[in-house]
Amino acid sequence: MKTDLDPEKETEENTKEECEAPAEPAPTVEEVRKKNEELFDKLIRLQAEFDNYRKRATKEKEEHAQIAGARIIKELLGLMDNFDRALSDKSDDGPARRGLEMMRGQLMDILRREGVTEIATESKLDPFQHEVMSKVVDPVREDDDIVECLQKGYKIKGRVIRPARVVVCKKENMNSDEGNQDDSFKSDDENKEVS
Repeated sequence: MKTDLDPEKETEENTKEECEAPAEPAPTVEEVRKKNEELFDKLIRLQAEFDNYRKRATKEKEEHAQIAGARIIKELLGLMDNFDRALSDKSDDGPARRGLEMMRGQLMDILRREGVTEIATESKLDPFQHEVMSKVVDPVREDDDIVECLQKGYKIKGRVIRPARVVVCKKENMNSDEGNQDDSFKSDDENKEVS
């Protein structure tokens, strides 16, 4: 069976069906305004989210670069310690000493340009910047005064990359109950008397 399909006839029928379908009522001005406000609000939120993402990504990138730089700087701090040990011998005042002083100065200049600073050890103990290696009794000093710096500490842009290793003062226990006093807080002379 062969049927003749006329494309014009078919288009006419489709058009009639579309016209006869119930039309949706046109949105009111208030509905259109409300929809526009919703879309505008979404746009603003998306822009803010994107700005936050961009800032966060930039900050993370900078932090990764700082961490990588801090690793290299930690290695250079070992070199700085070796210069300090070599220069601690005051008996040699020849050209070799002056050469070491110059190299140490150049290294310190490089570190300063990268934001590295020494941690101060002429004050009270700061547990965030100082690592206590031992405690000594000193009646003249106050509790937690730093008595000696065993190894210098350093910060990079305010962030500690190596704490200073220090010896701090611990006042004698003023209690009459000396049996409870921890021997680690006694001076070397007192520990010899106990033995």
